[in-house]
Formats: sequence, C-alpha cells, structure tokens
Amino acid sequence: MRRRDRATGDTALTVDEATAIAEHAENGDLDMEDPEVRRLVGEANRLLVRAGVWGIAESPKQRRRRRLLAIGASVLVLSWLAGLFLPLLIKLTE
Repeated sequence: MRRRDRATGDTALTVDEATAIAEHAENGDLDMEDPEVRRLVGEANRLLVRAGVWGIAESPKQRRRRRLLAIGASVLVLSWLAGLFLPLLIKLTE
C-alpha cells in the first residue's frame, strides 16, 4: 500500500486493491473491530463508489485508441459530407 503525503493519512489505493479489500470485508475475512481496518474498508468502499460514478482512469493506450477512433469517425463523416455536397455545389456553380 502506498501513502500520500497528507496529514489525514489517506492511503492511495488502486481500484484493484480496493476491490480486494471490499471483497475480503464482505466475506468476513477482516477484523472489523479494529478501527484502522474499518477505516481502510471505508476508504476502499468510497474509492469503488467514486470509480463507479466517475469511471476508472484510462491507460494512455486506451486514450490513444479512443482518440484514433474519434478521428477516424470524424474523417469518415467529413468525407461522406464532402461526397454529398461537393457535386451539388459544382452543379450549382455551373
């Protein structure tokens, strides 16, 4: 586990770590009487809720793939519009 440099002592959990902690807590494998464990389980649950609401951060490879898909779709739509309207504009200007 990694610690942030904050006075509150919040841990910087990854989504995978938070999922594992939440599953162990749900199965009853963790001692929920310990306040530190209870705080960590609460933080893991908050992280999972935030990830569910805001989504999980994408990797650079996923962002690049999404960007290329958006650019490709834009080029396809623009070329279709050009093929539709350019002949019409040429016909009107003659």
